[in-house]
Amino acid sequence: MAKWRIRIHLSDDAHSRARLDEVLANQRVSAVRLTPRPGTNPGLSGDVVLELPQDDELGDMLAALHMISPQVFVSRASSDHGDELQSPVAALAPAD
Repeated sequence: MAKWRIRIHLSDDAHSRARLDEVLANQRVSAVRLTPRPGTNPGLSGDVVLELPQDDELGDMLAALHMISPQVFVSRASSDHGDELQSPVAALAPAD
């Protein structure tokens, strides 16, 4: 399976986080990290590493993520270092 690193910029609100949870719910996600975007208010950068059984599923994943945000960036994750985010799989916390 191919591993992909995806970065998405999204609003820092419960609705955006819930939609991201929905998109990722049925995927093999090995790491998720959400951090505040510097210089923006309010916004988050989300880094996700996931495995897709077939490369053609990447298009469907990106289409779903683009429904959440127009800013989605993707690259192939190294198979030797699939957990480059240095954090365990994390549930997305609700917005305050």
